[in-house]
Amino acid sequence: MRASEDAAIPGGRLLAFFAALSAAPAVRIGDVQILEVAQALALCAAAVVAIHARFRVRLPAIWREYGGRYLALLCACAAVSAFSLRLPFYPPPGISALKQPMAISAARLAELFLAMVSLLFVAGALGRNPRWRRGVLDAFAGVAMVSAGASILGWLLLEGAGIWTPVVYDFNDRVRGFFNEGGPYGMFLVAASLSVLLRAHLQPYRYRFQVPATLGLFGVTLLLSGSKAGLLAAAGLAAAGVLISGSRRHRLTLLAAAVLFLGLLAMFQRQLVTYWLLYQDIDEAAAYHPADPNFVMGRVTGALIVPRMIAAHPIGGIGLGNYSLMRNDPEYLQGLPPVDEWDLTGMGLVGAMAELGIPLALCLFATLLRPLRMARKRKAASVIALAAAFQPLSFLLGVNLNFFYPWLVTALALASQQADTVTP
Repeated sequence: MRASEDAAIPGGRLLAFFAALSAAPAVRIGDVQILEVAQALALCAAAVVAIHARFRVRLPAIWREYGGRYLALLCACAAVSAFSLRLPFYPPPGISALKQPMAISAARLAELFLAMVSLLFVAGALGRNPRWRRGVLDAFAGVAMVSAGASILGWLLLEGAGIWTPVVYDFNDRVRGFFNEGGPYGMFLVAASLSVLLRAHLQPYRYRFQVPATLGLFGVTLLLSGSKAGLLAAAGLAAAGVLISGSRRHRLTLLAAAVLFLGLLAMFQRQLVTYWLLYQDIDEAAAYHPADPNFVMGRVTGALIVPRMIAAHPIGGIGLGNYSLMRNDPEYLQGLPPVDEWDLTGMGLVGAMAELGIPLALCLFATLLRPLRMARKRKAASVIALAAAFQPLSFLLGVNLNFFYPWLVTALALASQQADTVTP
């Protein structure tokens, strides 16, 4: 007797729980996100169900379409990471056991595995159950609204009464919601905006008034986050919507949105020019400020170190997750001061080229583009195509692969492609 398909798939509440936790990656135990713990436990439960059914479990078609591709990518990532063990490591002092050589690659592989499997579970389940899909969208957008409201309130408290809260940080008073920094939080708000539009796509009449108010809330919070990548992503998606939308009214609205986001991005022109000038003279600036993370860590120095890594290992890379363990190598520093803290590039695809090698990073990016290609091929609604475009765009703009919310947006886009019926 064959097991039911639904027996192998977590319930709607569990999927909504995943969505809610993906909106709060700062909620963690040590170096491990609570979301990852929940995903691992759910995977163990699914394995028990499969074993009980003697592995006679029918999985949705989405598993056959993407499962093999994801498995091949994981195997290739494991291979280049194992090959990188021949290279010298320069770990910063005092790091945890999960960040040691080999352990960090295994941890990153585990994160990718959980993200890919969770995407397949979510997409497969939601494509066949519109009620669950509504619940997941509501949970994701709901936590985003709570974080946006808390962020705006925290900013007002700081500006009006000098009261600091965890949702505001830095000397620029940037908001960060339930994230560690404002940059990734701004990109998340773009993802949350897409979830609101996908929810309205299911019930357009019911949400005709809620959508503008919610998007306005997210827009204000995005501006307060100071996320240049988030503003650029929003402008890029709006511009893409102008090209693919079939409605003249929608095209005009999206064009106005693209112009608005580009105008808001221009407000940060001074910072962007400062970044460029700093990049031009980073060697001298780092020499004068060797203990300042703004000069010796992050994207600015990564923009120098990562190309040197790519040039040294263009095919096999330095291994998944190993940038932080190898960036202090004198071969890559070439006069830059070493750092004693855990440093990340924040460079997305370019950073992946250093760790995985150019061929594998491009294969990964092509796989992330596939849902967008299929959405266009199947003539899906424009909002579904834009949701499918979010993950590869966010990867281009620097989002780390271990954030689950871009994978979730892709799962929602895939589920929406499978189920075209609008349920009241």
